[in-house]
Amino acid sequence: MEPRSSKYSRDDKKKPFNKNARFRDKSDKKFGASDRGSRAPRKRMRRVFPQTDYKDTDALGKYLTEKGKILPRRITRLSAKDQRNLTRIIKKARHAGLLPFQAY
Repeated sequence: MEPRSSKYSRDDKKKPFNKNARFRDKSDKKFGASDRGSRAPRKRMRRVFPQTDYKDTDALGKYLTEKGKILPRRITRLSAKDQRNLTRIIKKARHAGLLPFQAY
């Protein structure tokens, strides 16, 4: 009986594993920014948060919805630091009784 030959015989030399074998060169990529097209990133306009006191309910009312919820950062265009300060000031005004927790 003759020995079976398989594709995994020990006589064949194995090639080392190539991590980048999936793509032959940079232009062969199937995904990524290259096939999405080039688009200039949008410049975000940052609004400067004015120094307000928790007693100034008219200025704080601009950052609340009709129901009394605090507007999110993507709408107010404030930085993360300014949005946190705004939230603290609004909550302070709510606890002082100057702003409602929920509008009806």
